[in-house]
Amino acid sequence: MKVENVKVILFDLDGTILDIGERDAFARHKALNELGYKFSYDKVGQHYRYGIGRMDIVKELGIEFTEEETRKYIETTFANFMKREAVNLTKIHEGARSLLSTLSQKYRLVLVTSRSTLSSTEEELERFDIRRPFSLIVTREVAARYYGVKDLPLLPFQKQRRKLYECIIGLTRMNPEGMLCIGDSVGELEPAKELGIETIGVLTGFSNKEDFERASIPAISDLTELVKILS
Repeated sequence: MKVENVKVILFDLDGTILDIGERDAFARHKALNELGYKFSYDKVGQHYRYGIGRMDIVKELGIEFTEEETRKYIETTFANFMKREAVNLTKIHEGARSLLSTLSQKYRLVLVTSRSTLSSTEEELERFDIRRPFSLIVTREVAARYYGVKDLPLLPFQKQRRKLYECIIGLTRMNPEGMLCIGDSVGELEPAKELGIETIGVLTGFSNKEDFERASIPAISDLTELVKILS
């Protein structure tokens, strides 16, 4: 990666900046129960860890979903993830706040998230005192407005992420080659990579080291390592 070419840094939010372990385990527990699989929160939490992916907990619990059940599980998990009782379980990764403040002095920072609404996203950023570093926030709602459509569906996931990145390219009027995208899952980063955006994975969310290696995406243990890479 040519550090000198980077002008804009795109940050994913959940798992990358925010520590969503307890929140995501809660959301998955709720989703499974709503779909008729009665597991306790503690049982689901026992299987939760960084790098678990979107479906590994289901496999470890011995559940075999149909394609339709998989879609419902992902959508229901996401819906429960945004409920107030889940939001209250969220933390911020150590060092993330100071890192964003430091990088914003040299780079244009953009937040990109598959969450739907802008207002609730900004509210959570304010809660953790990390709204100020970002010059632009792109959610599915923002992208839908950009494309002139009513809604940008969550699934298919990679198609949706590509739309978010194309929206950012359009709004910033920046060449993708001058962008760097930081995220915690291969599914988030591959569409960015396909558009010519440099990518770095962080091992504090959905994908593990082997996942990133298979996708030929360099990975770091946590966000604080970015300082060394960009210096």
